[in-house]
Amino acid sequence: MLWPTTRKPSTRDLLRAEHRLQTVRGGRLWQWAVFLVFCLVCAAWWWRLDDGRERERRLAALAAENRALQAALEQGRLQQGEAQATQEQLMRRIEEMSAQVKRLKTELAFFQQQKKKH
Repeated sequence: MLWPTTRKPSTRDLLRAEHRLQTVRGGRLWQWAVFLVFCLVCAAWWWRLDDGRERERRLAALAAENRALQAALEQGRLQQGEAQATQEQLMRRIEEMSAQVKRLKTELAFFQQQKKKH
């Protein structure tokens, strides 16, 4: 395969040509930096958006759990009130029956004394 050949520059051409220093083009570096910063901002925004959705879901779950716990608490309070009312009613009945037993014992003692006298 034949390669195209280039001619060697002559010394005369090299001396007469203008020679300027050229800097290495670094124009692409700042573009990559801007792109990287843009990607980071987009990722942070996306993470924040996703975190907000997760926070909303968690808040909704906690609100539902709070409602369930409030209902259970109210049910417990009602049961406690009912138990306390039942206990108070039973204590009154016990006191009434104790008083009745005491009265009946007194009457029994009275009738037994009356029987002994006759």
